[in-house]
Amino acid sequence: MKFNLKIYVIFLSVTFLWTLSTYLIPAFESMGGIWEKAAGYGYVFFASTCHQIDDRSFFIFGNKMAVCSRCASVYTGFLAGVILYPFLKGLENRKLPSIWILLAFALFLFLDAAFDVLDILKNTFISRALTGSMIGILLPFYLIPGSINFANEIYDKYQNKLNGKKR
Repeated sequence: MKFNLKIYVIFLSVTFLWTLSTYLIPAFESMGGIWEKAAGYGYVFFASTCHQIDDRSFFIFGNKMAVCSRCASVYTGFLAGVILYPFLKGLENRKLPSIWILLAFALFLFLDAAFDVLDILKNTFISRALTGSMIGILLPFYLIPGSINFANEIYDKYQNKLNGKKR
């Protein structure tokens, strides 16, 4: 249990800091001075993961978030999923949900983007935020138990090698 908790705390900490940074960058931008310069670096950093198109982004304190509305919703949803995970699944339950659930959620996101690109149906802030949130909330339910399983397998193999050498 302690080992699983450590992995969970790492997930929660990294996710919290990552998501918080997307919200703090526009706040820093509005502060001016060295904070504005730090925000500039933040925008550059997140440009490697997101297109940051103005009319597809949320604004905070009059400044664009570091990521678009879909990415912001994925990150915020992911944080919500990480927070909810131990309450809904527990840290000892290492069973992953059906892959079909993940594929269905991913299909909604893909169709929202594809229909927009193909000019079949324009997506909106709501559709981007909703599909981003859906996939974001769901992903921790695969990644956390997967990481716990992986770490436990490595730990077990390491322990077996140590115990084998002691004999």
